[in-house]
Amino acid sequence: MAKKRSFGTVRRLPSGRYQALYRAPDGNRYSGPATYEYKADAEAYLATVQADLVRQTWKAPISSTETLGGYGRRWIDQRPLKETSRIRYLEDWSNHIEPRLGGLPLDQMTPEVVRNWYAELGSDLAAKLATKAKVSTATRQDGTSTVTRCYRILRAIMNTAVEDELIEATPCRIKNGGTYRNSERPTLSIAEVDSLATTVAQRYRALVLVLAWTGIRLGEATELRRRDLDLKVESIRIDRAAYPRPDGGYVIDTPKSRAGHRTIAIPAFLATEVRMHLAAFVKDSGPDALIFPTRSGTCSYGAAQTAITRALRDMGRSDIRVHDLRHTGQVLAAQSGATLADLMARLGHSSVNAAMRYAHATGDHGREVADRMDALQRSATPSKTHRPAK
Repeated sequence: MAKKRSFGTVRRLPSGRYQALYRAPDGNRYSGPATYEYKADAEAYLATVQADLVRQTWKAPISSTETLGGYGRRWIDQRPLKETSRIRYLEDWSNHIEPRLGGLPLDQMTPEVVRNWYAELGSDLAAKLATKAKVSTATRQDGTSTVTRCYRILRAIMNTAVEDELIEATPCRIKNGGTYRNSERPTLSIAEVDSLATTVAQRYRALVLVLAWTGIRLGEATELRRRDLDLKVESIRIDRAAYPRPDGGYVIDTPKSRAGHRTIAIPAFLATEVRMHLAAFVKDSGPDALIFPTRSGTCSYGAAQTAITRALRDMGRSDIRVHDLRHTGQVLAAQSGATLADLMARLGHSSVNAAMRYAHATGDHGREVADRMDALQRSATPSKTHRPAK
């Protein structure tokens, strides 16, 4: 039986949880925004409402009949996103958020509902991935990254719903729920980079060396064109990247941030490798010719990723993924004396805090780093004759 109080009522529901009820000055009866596990929590909520009434700051609770499904889809459509980001948002939304939560009205999205969704999604993905044959040990395949990514999307949607005054407060209150902590990634030694470049299909030898010694992304490398190379001063320009689509195609777009547009000085030995690669595999001399095309002249993102992954497995390094060559490039640059500002410039990272603490790397310093990298490679790798093209 519900217990009468000086203000409001607390009653126990058949589920065993407690509900707070009160009658407001407008004559209407309202319930708390959620049910509570403990009676004291329900009473504490009524105390806050009573205090608001005394201070004359109370406002009638917002009630929205719009569902999360309709609002969330419109939020994604209207949000200013890069095409690649919109594709990823829609994929996560359609697969993991809308099927489970889309039918709920916004005002029924409680912290408990979100917590249950978060836990159930994590358990379901982990169980599903556990049944798949794992051909590589390079990534942690437990669904954690997907869950945290989906939670960040849901949290952003609900924050906007608060701004639109459709709900009073966001129900997304899981501490660190949107934080994914990557484990420390392994890297390749200089000798292993050389071994990988020798093991991989000849067509992708120079690509491996570019990835490992510049730290650029695979999508950036596979979109490089002749006009992006300046082998006289030994540099490459990054202005675009290829992003894979779920349907197997690619989106060609700008880098992820403004800092992603950058010119990178490359070691002399790498410029030599690229020249030999162009002579052997890129017959088109036009400025728009891809530097690392497939045999048919198309984007090599998927083919190169498969070839490099296979070569890593043949070397006994199935713990390394293609993206780890980017981390390898960062380590090699740091070993060559690069400062944090140099690394940010080479990798295309931007950070307000870093910009305040460190000076920008100059173009001349970038050349010095590349020269030291060249010397580092020559001192660690025996001189080898470039294999002829097959």
